[in-house]
Amino acid sequence: MQEYAAASEVLKTALDLKRSPIAIALLPERPPEERLVERIRFCEMWVRAMDGETVYATENEEGCGGGAYYLGLSEASPEVRNGTLLSRIYPLYRTPMTSVRTTLRSPRIPYKTGEAVVCSPLDKAGDGVNVVLIVCDPERAMKLVDAALFESGGSVGGMTGPATCSVAVAHPYLSGQINYCVADVGAREYMKLAPGEMIVSIPGDKVLEVARNLKRTTGSELYSRL
Repeated sequence: MQEYAAASEVLKTALDLKRSPIAIALLPERPPEERLVERIRFCEMWVRAMDGETVYATENEEGCGGGAYYLGLSEASPEVRNGTLLSRIYPLYRTPMTSVRTTLRSPRIPYKTGEAVVCSPLDKAGDGVNVVLIVCDPERAMKLVDAALFESGGSVGGMTGPATCSVAVAHPYLSGQINYCVADVGAREYMKLAPGEMIVSIPGDKVLEVARNLKRTTGSELYSRL
């Protein structure tokens, strides 16, 4: 869509982004076989989209059980359900109980909401974008938040602890709210995030408003002090 391409250009120019904003959408039907990729983690799909590719995956291609689960493409594996995955196999939590608590409190798109997911650069996105992700430093994240609140006021919240695919995609999908996160250890590893980078997530139905406001706030006298 031309509107998404224009919004992407505003975001990249106003914020001087190093990487392209990416669009994520759940698809109601399985895409043609030739569009599907080899087995890949959801957060690795983001990297390929930031590099200009459009990448499709179903539950079968999704190489991370967490990504497929929080997207609603699959049910939880036994190791996720009983908490052993992130307490005994990967000791992120001290006990299975604390791992289960985190999983149950983490936003998750209902099972079978979509049959597949597509990640693309925002400027190449079609209709039905669900979430837009922007990788940036804290100063640029601040400017995004300012643009998001320009008309409504209020505040934007952040969440870190649960899986990044839950925080950065499922949460804005379900809540309709912009949010930010510093990403978990897996996402930071597979996305090769620099120490000063974080992720800002914008619901697809708000990205045009944010881009429009960003054009109005970019020249703020306040920013000249930074």
